[in-house]
Amino acid sequence: MMTSSPYRPVRELEAAIARGELDFALAHAKEVARERRAPLDLGLALDLLTLVAAQQRHAYDGWALRWLGRWIAEAREPTIAQAATLAGSLAEMRRDPSAAADAIRRLAKLR
Repeated sequence: MMTSSPYRPVRELEAAIARGELDFALAHAKEVARERRAPLDLGLALDLLTLVAAQQRHAYDGWALRWLGRWIAEAREPTIAQAATLAGSLAEMRRDPSAAADAIRRLAKLR
């Protein structure tokens, strides 16, 4: 017997990102933010940014700059050197989204 699991927008968002479905991921991201009354955490936002880099190159710079600005605002004692290194990795994301995301995750100390 199959039981349906409760609807969890974060899980739906993570699944849409894993499947590479940017439109669905964006819809779920809005729902998660509305439900939490806060922006996505930086790790999930980075996962979404990776999809944008791969699928909407024309919009990537704006997304990447907003992500970097959030990291600067939310990090504990960020330095200009850290921000510059992250900016370099964000610039590389267009070329190799997955590898750049892994580097950013390490540099920004995200999940």
